Formats: sequence, C-alpha cells, structure tokens
Amino acid sequence: MKYAVTSDEMKRYDRNTSERFGVKPEILMERASLCVADEIEKYITSKNADRKYTVLVFAGVGNNGGDGICTARLLKQRGFRVKLVIVGDMTKCSELCLQQLKIAGNYGINTDTFSNIRDNKSPAEWDIIVDAMFGIGISRNVTGNYAEAIEYINACKKERRDDIFVVAIDIPSGISADDGRICSLCVKADETVTFNCVKLGHILYPGCEHVGELVVCDAGITKESFCGNNPRYFYYDEKPTALLPERKKNSNKGTNGKILIIAGSKEVSGACALSAGACLKSGAGMVKVFTASENAEVIKTVIPEALIDTYEDYEPVAEKLEQAMNWSTAAVIGPGIGTYGKGAELLKTVLSRYDKNLVVDADGLNLIASDKELRNLAGDYCRNGKKLILTPHLAEFARLIDKDIKECKRNILVYPKELANELHCTVICKDARTIVSDSNEKKIYINMSGNDGMATAGSGDVLTGVLGAFIGTGISAFECACLGAYLHGAAGDMAAMHHGRLSMVASDIVEELENILN
Repeated sequence: MKYAVTSDEMKRYDRNTSERFGVKPEILMERASLCVADEIEKYITSKNADRKYTVLVFAGVGNNGGDGICTARLLKQRGFRVKLVIVGDMTKCSELCLQQLKIAGNYGINTDTFSNIRDNKSPAEWDIIVDAMFGIGISRNVTGNYAEAIEYINACKKERRDDIFVVAIDIPSGISADDGRICSLCVKADETVTFNCVKLGHILYPGCEHVGELVVCDAGITKESFCGNNPRYFYYDEKPTALLPERKKNSNKGTNGKILIIAGSKEVSGACALSAGACLKSGAGMVKVFTASENAEVIKTVIPEALIDTYEDYEPVAEKLEQAMNWSTAAVIGPGIGTYGKGAELLKTVLSRYDKNLVVDADGLNLIASDKELRNLAGDYCRNGKKLILTPHLAEFARLIDKDIKECKRNILVYPKELANELHCTVICKDARTIVSDSNEKKIYINMSGNDGMATAGSGDVLTGVLGAFIGTGISAFECACLGAYLHGAAGDMAAMHHGRLSMVASDIVEELENILN
C-alpha cells in the first residue's frame, strides 16, 4: 500500500518534521535539491556523453523556487553550465527562497530575466530545463509571465524533442496537486522528482499525463511526521497478496464459495457468461447462473463448469430465485438483467429477501437510481451485517446521485463517499482512475491498474464476477472492492500487452485472471 497526499497534508507533514522533530526547513530543502541533482546526473550518465551540459532553471518565488535555486547551485558545483531565471514578483519571495538566492549569489550564480531568455536565446542553447515555479501550491489558473514561461518550456520540448530533458520539481507547474486538474496550462515534463509521498495530482487525470516518469525520493519526511493523522488516499503498486483469500488444503468446491450470478435476459446473454467465467477464474468453488431460459445453451457451451437455473419471461420468478439464493453463499446481480420486464422483480426479490453478501452492477444500479423503493431497500441492506458493493461506471454513478457527469468527474474523490454513506455500503466508481469508498472507512482507495483498452463492452461484467468470488470470503467489503478493482485492472493490463489496447475484448481479461492470481 502506498499513500497519495493532498497539498495540505504534505504541508502539514513538512511542518511537523520541522516544528515537532526539529529538522530545519533548510535541511529538508537541501536534501530535496540533492535528489533532483542526482536524478539529472543519472540522466546524463544514461546518455554516455562526455561534454558539459547546459541547464536552464525556472524558479518561482515560493519554496518550490527555493528548491530550484538550490538545485541550480548544486548542478553548477558538479560542473554543469547553469542559467537561473526567477519568474514572479520578487517582493513576494518566501524566506527560504530569498535565503537560497543569497547563497546562489555567493557562489557566483547570477539570475537572468525571462524576457532576455525568451527573446535572445535559442532552444538549442539548453540540454536540460528544470521547472521549479509553482510546486504543489497552485490553486488558480496560470497567467502572466508564469504562463509565458510554461509555453516557452513546452515550445522548447516540442522543437528539440528527445534532445532536451524537462525535469519538474515536485509537480509540473500548472497541475493541481489535489485533483490533477490543469490550471489552464502546464509544463509537460519528461520526469518529475517528488519528495516522500506521491501527490494526488501525480496519479489523477489529466495531470498524470504530463508528469512523465515519476520519481519519489526521500527528502527527510518520514511516516513519524504523520503524527497519527495518516493520509486519506492510498493505492497499490503491486498485487496486494495479503488480501487474497487463503485457500485451505482440505477445502472442497462447496467450502470455496457457492456464488449466484443473477444476470442476463432473453435479449442479453454475454453478460452472465462473462461474470460467471470471471468468478470461476477468481477462485469460486461453484457458480450458478440464474438467467432467462434463452441463455441456457450459451452458458452450457461457453461456461460448462457453471450450474444453471432459468426462468421463463411469463412466469413469476421470486420462489425459484429464493431457492437459488438459499443454495448460495454470496451473489451478484445486475449485468444484462434489463431495466424493464423481469429486472425490477429480480432485484426487489434479492434486496428484500437475500441474507448474504451481494454485488450490484449495471442494470441493477440503474434500477436503484430510478426506483425509490429499490433505493430504500439498498440503503437498508447492510443494516444486519451483510456486505453490499455497488460498481457504477461514471454515467451510472451520475444517475445514482442525480448529478451531471462532468460534475461527478470533477468530484470523483468526494461523491463516491457520499453515496456510500447514504446507502451504508461500498462504492466502486469506475473511471480512468477507479475510486473505492466505504461507509465504514475513512480511507479512500485509488486504483492504478488498468488501461483504456478496458473501455470495451463486458469489462464491467468481468469485475462483478471477480468481486463475487471474493465477497463471500472473510475479507471486508472495502478490502474486497480494492482487491477486485486492482486485479481486474492488472488482468486488463496483461490483456493489453498480449492483444493490444485496440483489439482486446472482455473475454481476454477473463483469460488473464489466472496469470494475475497465480
């Protein structure tokens, strides 16, 4: 597990390090700048070029600018040719920035004006550009000389391509550290060197697309500086093996989970097949598909390991469904059931009569969004200790909270928690970065696995099957959701590697689950 912090959290940890533990801010700045200088030397070493490199450093007037000025001094001392440019109002310089300017002057590093650089220097002058203008503090659109400096850096990169190396200190200027928003424009970095913790803006879209390679260095702020207030957001950067359910050596198919997949309709057959296949691949001992009779032959052919219960469109289904629910240890409902006809009847029966853990997806979510009675039943579902996981993609999520999709996207770190609290459940809000929130957890999970090739029909049905296999085990609903989202995305990454992001389909993700889980 790795933390991703907000700008306020990072500033608090920085302050705690100095005020509570006595590590002077000047020392932290020196350590941070040493990290940047070391990364630039690694780049030079990789080029195998025996010559002096010219570095242009853009420094703002805050502490990020201080990092840049300090880096300029360290690079000059290591033999680089360095040009330092201060961007911003010098009357607003932070104390640390002024201190670094004085030190730089003592070492003979003179500053130049941006206008002189822009008007009289060719991009061919520079081998490396260091961006140290804003750091993590930006909260408004970039204007004036800052905007012109960013445009100049990006123009140099566009003209020189791989012949110039753009390094951002902490975060590329123009990206909000709190949500990845682009504040009108931003530096497009080849590498970003950040300190101690990943910032939310590094990993959330669209900002993450401009970070380049992200390098996290130890600049002296440790977990002790959290002072008991751990960051709220976290992610996995590798398979969370500690969460994987343990399979006992003396187990049998019945004790490894009997999962009921309530999916499909007479018009839709693929959804139940994908969910059932994914559930079996994820470790379920037995899977029973409850679906319209028209899908029986498809399931028998595609998923011969699955049991089948079917219903006719004209018959009441509650009694037959209740028998299937009694057989199961956990259930999934929603993929392809439809929002008319039998869909509402199936969901009402489950929400009002089922006494085990449940995953609701797809049409099930749309029914909850449009039917007050079903929404109330969903809100009451977890009151007796049962687990409920909802898995909306962004459009379904917008319907559930009755807000515009764009607004939901802007508030994707906040709104899923509000829905989870309302319905007393776990919410997996699926987007380019999937967010998992739970009514019983302060922490919020950001999923880093997956790729745009997974934006294909049936991908969500695969996730519901994965969750179905895990929700019947001993792990919490929140852990189940985080684990499922990560493994689903990791299987998607492997499918993209083998089939290409344009050509991969949902069944490819199912097939890769066995490689991810073993």
